[in-house]
Amino acid sequence: MAAYTLLQLLEVLVAGAILLFGVLARSPAVTLLGAGLLIAKAILNILAPEGGSVYRRSLIGYAIAGVFWVGAIVIVHFAG
Repeated sequence: MAAYTLLQLLEVLVAGAILLFGVLARSPAVTLLGAGLLIAKAILNILAPEGGSVYRRSLIGYAIAGVFWVGAIVIVHFAG
């Protein structure tokens, strides 16, 4: 298995663990952080066929995940 593949699997495991911890701790912020990280990884892989560097795809994926996380935190804050 390539090092990049192992790194991706590790990132997904860490994001999943953060998500699970957030759910079990009943912490919306931590849960949304884990979900945002998983969204970022999905976007990074969705953009792979388009080409471009890993850094470019990571920047796009994590930027969109950051917007998701901030928006979700605002919604949770004002809804609760």
